[in-house]
Amino acid sequence: MIFFWFLFILHLTISQDIIFPYIFSDCKHLILPVRCQCYHSGHESQLRCLKSELHSLPKLPNNMRWNALDFSYNYITSVDNYVFADIYVEQINLNSNYIRRIEITAFDQIKNLKQLLINNNQLKDLHHQTLISPGVSLQIFDVSYNQFQYLDIGQILLNLPVLKQFHLVSCHLNDTSINTLLKLIQNTTDEYNQTTVGRGHYYLEILDLSYNNLTTICDHLFDGLYNLIKLNLEHNSIRIIDNNFLRTFLQIKIINLAHNSLQHAPKLSSRSLEILNFSSNHIYYLNDYFASNLRAIRVIDFDYNHHLNNTSLRAFCFLNIFSLEKLIFRSNNLISLNTFNELLCRLMNTTTNKINIIDINNNINLKCDCTLIKFQKYLNNYNDLTCTQQGQDRYYISTLTNWFSNCSYDVCLYGQQTKLNFCNWADAERAIYEGTCEAKLKARDKRKKLKSQLTSTLTTLIDVQSLENTTESKNLTSIENSTVIQVEKNLISNSISMKINIYLILIILFIFF
Repeated sequence: MIFFWFLFILHLTISQDIIFPYIFSDCKHLILPVRCQCYHSGHESQLRCLKSELHSLPKLPNNMRWNALDFSYNYITSVDNYVFADIYVEQINLNSNYIRRIEITAFDQIKNLKQLLINNNQLKDLHHQTLISPGVSLQIFDVSYNQFQYLDIGQILLNLPVLKQFHLVSCHLNDTSINTLLKLIQNTTDEYNQTTVGRGHYYLEILDLSYNNLTTICDHLFDGLYNLIKLNLEHNSIRIIDNNFLRTFLQIKIINLAHNSLQHAPKLSSRSLEILNFSSNHIYYLNDYFASNLRAIRVIDFDYNHHLNNTSLRAFCFLNIFSLEKLIFRSNNLISLNTFNELLCRLMNTTTNKINIIDINNNINLKCDCTLIKFQKYLNNYNDLTCTQQGQDRYYISTLTNWFSNCSYDVCLYGQQTKLNFCNWADAERAIYEGTCEAKLKARDKRKKLKSQLTSTLTTLIDVQSLENTTESKNLTSIENSTVIQVEKNLISNSISMKINIYLILIILFIFF
């Protein structure tokens, strides 16, 4: 009987998880800095030292399991070596301090860190090796509002293989930093002659690079971020985007390119993208097939592109009207809705039950015409839509129904948009390639070569004319006065002709370059 009782007790013991003493320790015996507060609940403890006037991080005992350590809004200037060694903690908040230095071993031997916030500090450098130890578990990393200027983003992501969110808002980063993303897909050798194999990143879902100094998205920069869902690039100076830069994104849903320097909308290709924001750029024209390869698109936003006054007749060819929910052109310079006819006729001739899908409000030069009346059910806030009549007063289009009651021309029946092969898929695929960085670089090299030839021609013309003027000047002394007058007239004529040629060449250079 005693033997069976012993087996029963042994079974209960080994069936339970092995629980180390530090897991359930509480805050009772801690000596804490003034104003710091420790909260204990169940199996977790939280240390809150926010706004506690700390100038350095306290050394904490390693016999506790912390859920969160909050040292935000203090005067901490550095994170020293091994300050978090052997501490089991899920969240560390160092936001809004004066941190200028983080030692390479600051987070060594830390246990189970999932969230690290060091935003709003004064960091100018962050060595990627600092993150090797927490990299096995870190999922959220925020370094926004620091003054890095350069950050090895690619190597950091390689050291954080399970990271889900990476926030780099307003870090003064330029193209040199973003180009390090190529390390995710390329083999690289560091200063210690150690080779790192590019293996991509499969966990990152959110990457926020807004409010930086990026100018170009080329060279397959994002090809190693296979499962990215949201990419925020707003408030940069981006001028060039490769049409292919989304092709490797299998899960991408949201791209924010607002407040950049784009003059043309790139013809992106994605099977998963749902929201695309081009607002507050310098886009002045939409080219053919710009959204033909966005199979799941729901919202495209062109708000506040003040120079946007027209679109190609084929701009919306193959745009998926079954997934589309909003096409926003507020506060632009659109003059007419006639270039939307291909899209509007498809909406009218297809059973989609889509209404209020196009927003063209606050276009001050929009003309009142039959198109606005005919397709009113597809216009968002139609009752508030205003237009101009004969370039003068503005009217609510909803009050002008009687003015346009005799509109008889059916653009969907007789317009050129109904012609066979008006939208051509082969042309759409070609348009995608023409917007890749490879094609743009070839075109730029061709323009440079032509520019060089024109410059050489201009130099030759000037040299020849100069030689002719010198020769004529020498001959003037041996010619009679009447002949001199005639020669001077010829010289003036030749000079004018040369100037005209030079001006023509300069005009060509100005137009094309």
